[in-house]
Amino acid sequence: MTFTSYISLLFLATVLVQSAFAQLPATDLFMVHFSNVDTQFSLKKVSYLSAFNPLGYNNQPKFIGLNELYLSSDTYSLGKSEVIKLDLFSETLERMTMSKESDFSPSPLPNGDGLSTVRIEQDGVTQTLWAYNDQSFTTGARLFENISTIGYYNWLSDVYIAMFLLPDPFTLYIGNINTGISKPIIENIGRCLKQDDNGKLLFTHVINEELRYIKSYDLESDKTEVICQALVGSEDFEIINNGALIMANNSKLYYFDPAVSSSWTEVLDLSEFGISDISRLAYSGGRLVLVSNKQ
Repeated sequence: MTFTSYISLLFLATVLVQSAFAQLPATDLFMVHFSNVDTQFSLKKVSYLSAFNPLGYNNQPKFIGLNELYLSSDTYSLGKSEVIKLDLFSETLERMTMSKESDFSPSPLPNGDGLSTVRIEQDGVTQTLWAYNDQSFTTGARLFENISTIGYYNWLSDVYIAMFLLPDPFTLYIGNINTGISKPIIENIGRCLKQDDNGKLLFTHVINEELRYIKSYDLESDKTEVICQALVGSEDFEIINNGALIMANNSKLYYFDPAVSSSWTEVLDLSEFGISDISRLAYSGGRLVLVSNKQ
């Protein structure tokens, strides 16, 4: 199965009606190619990635190296999320999970051999963390048997993992997969969890609807620090070159470099490509993959 980079397909997709049987929100994937990702953000082109599933759910992109993405998608099973791998070079898809339950938030395992997911169990309430270690990804094992409310996560090492746990107040936990023990770090966090080049965890700390901060957490010192104030109304961010950050607000991208600035700078407006309501972001090698929620 192939995808196309022609933006014109987006406009065809937006006039079609989503199936009444779908349970997941319809989302599009785009890739923004930059020739410069310093302060100018010179745009080369924008590619439409989700022509393989134009009416469905295509979300939570995670780069595997430079030319492959893990995605959560219902392209193979309407209304149920599975993990697929999208090869950006050969323009092909590979179905990675085929469980009876829905799998979300795919990520490579830290050792590079397998993947992990958040699984919504058949009761529709229990949310667990699973690891698939075999090459076929047909069997998996549950991690943290005592945790059944995981929303999102990010690996910090082969042993430690950061987890967003339900219910409200959403709380950041750090878990040890060898001992199965996890400890709370801070309450009222957002869903976006990223790790920078120094091994620190970056997350959002929600004060109220109008105020949230992007903070870092150092596993060794067990301390948090404020990096900057997040954009009002935005939840997701991505780390790009040398610790700089990028966020989106509707169709616009904003840049923040803590080394040289104290505020966010608008660098690109993607509305001319029919892109709006941007949420999740993934970056690698001058390319930014973003999720656009259908209006």
